Amino acid sequence: MSEVVPCASVRIHGAAGEVTGSCYEVTTAHAHLLIDFGMFQGAPEQEMRNTRPPEIDFSTLDAVLVTHAHIDHCGRLGMLPGLGFTGPVLVTEPTAELLPRVLTSSATLQQVRIQENRAGTAPSSRVLAPPELASAIPIRREPPPILFTHRHAERVSRSLRAIPFMEWESIAQGVEMRFLHASHVIGAASIELRVQRNDGMEPAHLLFSGDVGPIENPLLAPHQWSDQAPDLLVMESTNGARRFPQVDQYAALAEILKEAKAKNQRVLAPVFALGRAQTILQLLARASRDGILHGMPVYLDSAMAVRASELYARHPSLLEPSLHAACMRGTNPLHFPELHTLMSRRESESIDRIKTACVIMAGSGFCDAGPILRHVRLAIDQEDTRILFTGHQLDGLLGHGLLHGATRVEINGAALDVKAKIDRIAGISGHGDADDLLAWVKRMPGSPKTIALVHGSVEARNEFASILRQHVSSEVTLPNLGETLRVM
Repeated sequence: MSEVVPCASVRIHGAAGEVTGSCYEVTTAHAHLLIDFGMFQGAPEQEMRNTRPPEIDFSTLDAVLVTHAHIDHCGRLGMLPGLGFTGPVLVTEPTAELLPRVLTSSATLQQVRIQENRAGTAPSSRVLAPPELASAIPIRREPPPILFTHRHAERVSRSLRAIPFMEWESIAQGVEMRFLHASHVIGAASIELRVQRNDGMEPAHLLFSGDVGPIENPLLAPHQWSDQAPDLLVMESTNGARRFPQVDQYAALAEILKEAKAKNQRVLAPVFALGRAQTILQLLARASRDGILHGMPVYLDSAMAVRASELYARHPSLLEPSLHAACMRGTNPLHFPELHTLMSRRESESIDRIKTACVIMAGSGFCDAGPILRHVRLAIDQEDTRILFTGHQLDGLLGHGLLHGATRVEINGAALDVKAKIDRIAGISGHGDADDLLAWVKRMPGSPKTIALVHGSVEARNEFASILRQHVSSEVTLPNLGETLRVM
């Protein structure tokens, strides 16, 4: 009996039992593709993994397809020229506008980190007390890696090819693809592949979820689904073990703003430039319209967040229907009179000594680097400060410690008592929770034949696999790094 040859295979090169480094290699009889090329993030040993590219002959790739512009999905694209890739990088239209800035900023940051390492000025933060929360951040013994240069980033930017949502595109012999709106961040997509079978039967369908946003997204338009169940669904499971509490996020923010204004407090909000920053801006714009801010300044201290926010108004069809309608009336849903955008370090430092009630939104979202760390260092030991967390914080980092009761911290060598009030508004996330992920799968016109769970911790994958097996008839697998999935 002759061996059955698969019509497509998918090899897992990242984000298997972890939440960074998304990278999936697709091979068919006549095509060779890569879906995402994201960075591994976290401790120094994780970052060093980025210097070891997957065992792929990049020169034979027909195309690289990118789900969205978050670093854990696109951060290693700048390495492609050095690895021999010369083909197109296929993205959605908003992602095509974002990626050149993301890659250029990443190249700049890599150089800055080298300089900081040499000068001994790299940002650092850790919890000192109480003892059960005290964190020991690994000390970097070697310089951080340089993955690519500005020249490489520019070469990749020139290779970008934007494809509209929901339009099938032939990208290699026997392979078509299209982007489906994922309602995660602006431009984020799931990627559907249609692969011809050797026997002439109906094409095989492969679907890569990318990151799936909440089903009821207050900022972005609803998801788009395929018109048939895929043979293979490679699906993220980031929040597969979590269910967000039902919180009126606007009401919670409004109370914080009212109290801060009455008590003349600064509100520091760690944000990510793409996603969380825009969700909070939308809530603050509503607070402005309702008269809650009433002149209380809001500073957006992130040039990348400012540029990303501009995209939302330029792509109104991708916004939630009421926001789309506002854009059509000429109203930018993320702009309001109290908003001040800071585009440089000099502008950022100009608000360091501000003593009046205000909101300062700055990166990094994990409160471990970037301008937010400087703002926190200057104000965490003062009672007229509030630090507002609106999303998940990684265990072992400063933000996680503050959320769990840290009383004394060390930031850039300075030991400080925590006197600031710590606030939290749960559920502000670009990722859907377990219920959202399940609803996304069940909205398909049938159960996928196989669901391979990726981009989630061991706990998240195991929990969501259990949930799926109770509700769909699919075979659910948890592939390991390097494992190959086959579609017959």
